Amino acid sequence: MSNSTNDMSQKLLRYLDDELAGTERAELEKQLLADKALQEELEGLKLAREAVHSYGLQQEVAAVHQEMMKEFRTPVIKISSSRRIIRFTMSVAAGLLIIFVGITVYNYYSLTPEKLFRNNYQSYELSTVRDGSAKDMSPVEKAYREKNYADVVAISFDRPFTIKEDLLRAMSYTELADNEKAITSYKEVIAKNEATGTNVLKEEAEYYLALTYIRHKEYNQALDLLTKIHNNSAHLYHGKVTNKLIRKVKKLR
Repeated sequence: MSNSTNDMSQKLLRYLDDELAGTERAELEKQLLADKALQEELEGLKLAREAVHSYGLQQEVAAVHQEMMKEFRTPVIKISSSRRIIRFTMSVAAGLLIIFVGITVYNYYSLTPEKLFRNNYQSYELSTVRDGSAKDMSPVEKAYREKNYADVVAISFDRPFTIKEDLLRAMSYTELADNEKAITSYKEVIAKNEATGTNVLKEEAEYYLALTYIRHKEYNQALDLLTKIHNNSAHLYHGKVTNKLIRKVKKLR
């Protein structure tokens, strides 16, 4: 686990314990609203803590208590207080470990490409249209704004699609769960940018292409893109590609 991931986990624990206040708390809550992976980690920590308090720890303490009472009632065998404390501590630690392993195993086996895709996917939203520009809107953009995704991919022109139209077509294929055509269209956006030396909607295409690769079970391709985004702090989607997301893709692979 990286230091940054560990620091965030510690911050989430402090948040659960109401130890964060002011700007630090506000900033974390803002991050939680924007990052589904962080929300998922917070829920996991909540679940673990609730499991410890509501079942695991109680059961372990009760079992150790019964064992200690048996020892107190047994005149032949004498165990020092320090040994009782060590046994109690070890039993509680074992209980916590069982709970942790249980949660980890559950998260591992419940992980699917579709679930990971959905947890990180958010429909691409276009900016608000100004009154004067609506009449110049492309039919592709108009259909996309109306969420008529089947209409978007059915539209054809005597001219090449623009980069923006290619991205909207890719997003529409994604919404229609046509992974192969979505992948082709995202690649078209990236290729046109590389050919012209521009960066028009390229970062959007890279992020959504990575997610589509996950859903299509092309994990190596997904990891290449996710790693590239994660290592580029200036990338538009850098904040969404966490170490945790990359680890999950590696587990799927």
